[in-house]
Amino acid sequence: MKTIKELLNDSSKTNIVIGANNAMIAEIALRAGYDGVWVSSFESHAWNLLPDANILNTADYFDTISKISDRISIPILVDADEGGPSSINTIRMVREYEKAGASAMCFEDNPSPKRCSFYGMKQSLETPELMCGKIRAAVEKRLDKDFAIITRTEALIQGHGHEVAMERARMYNDAGCDAFLIHSKSKNPDEVLKFADMYHKAGLRAPLVCVPTTYNTVNINELNSAGFSLVIYANYSVRAAVKSIEDIFVKMKEGGSLSHANDDIVSMEDIFDLIRVDQLKENQERYGS
Repeated sequence: MKTIKELLNDSSKTNIVIGANNAMIAEIALRAGYDGVWVSSFESHAWNLLPDANILNTADYFDTISKISDRISIPILVDADEGGPSSINTIRMVREYEKAGASAMCFEDNPSPKRCSFYGMKQSLETPELMCGKIRAAVEKRLDKDFAIITRTEALIQGHGHEVAMERARMYNDAGCDAFLIHSKSKNPDEVLKFADMYHKAGLRAPLVCVPTTYNTVNINELNSAGFSLVIYANYSVRAAVKSIEDIFVKMKEGGSLSHANDDIVSMEDIFDLIRVDQLKENQERYGS
């Protein structure tokens, strides 16, 4: 299994990690050919019917990560929100997520308490001094040098423009981040592609990452040509699940029979395959019940 750091430094292609907040979705991602999974704050909160607002804690994410890593051989990138209110919190996150089996974590320059970037709530950027302190703490205190520290700026989302985003990129690179994520809520990729051009012309060393949630018509080949090393397909599993479950529940209720869902669901045998019932049978036969 490759690490997230190896994916970031893979010059042969742009690798893709996809949102997966439980072991079953991670297994589906692996079978679909994705390079890793993204345990996101947005999806973790959404699955618990909560807004993405620092409500879940490190222990909640530890549980999710450990359940995935216990069952699936796929690198896990964890969304660590703002990395906690201080560098001391950041250090604990790094240690806990390493212990749980994650391969990397990403944190952003939203101030604490963090609010989801897409809620339309006015926020400021975290001070560069505190953010850079968190980066240095994470890099220096990680137990495994291959555990990647990815830092993300909200400068474009908050309307500060490309120059401020580039200033943050330089500072975070200097602080030692392993990769830099540029975030945008633009409906087309132009804003991000322009930043990528500026970033590479500046000769910054850390690989570049993006999350094309709002500019989702952009092709992976276009992002590869722009020099992105890693792309995160975030929040699609929870959105796909809600749509599918809503449609099926309505069909069954209105139709008065479970059979109305038959064409839209997998078989029980498909679930048995995903949860590895064959291994259960093999172990029981070998070792007894």
